[in-house]
Amino acid sequence: MSKILFLDIDGVLNSNFWNDRHQTEISDGTLIDEEKIKLLADEILLWINLHDDVTAWVVLDDLDLHNDQIRQHQVKTDQTIGLTLENVRQAVKILLG
Repeated sequence: MSKILFLDIDGVLNSNFWNDRHQTEISDGTLIDEEKIKLLADEILLWINLHDDVTAWVVLDDLDLHNDQIRQHQVKTDQTIGLTLENVRQAVKILLG
């Protein structure tokens, strides 16, 4: 029985990464590669499917991974603030069911 945490670093633990220049690029869509985001979601789901002992999982990320199955397990952080106590509470709730 395993509970798994998929953790993005930039925008979750390293909120200083997102300065004004990066915010503008995200707003313009120039920094986000939708295909890479879809690939990330697919990789997470593949990993889950390959590990039968996973009983619960959560994804901490500042980007929407555009996948309905992932969305049910995702805690989306504010990239300018990073991880908050409320985010942690949400993640624990998902892991505990």
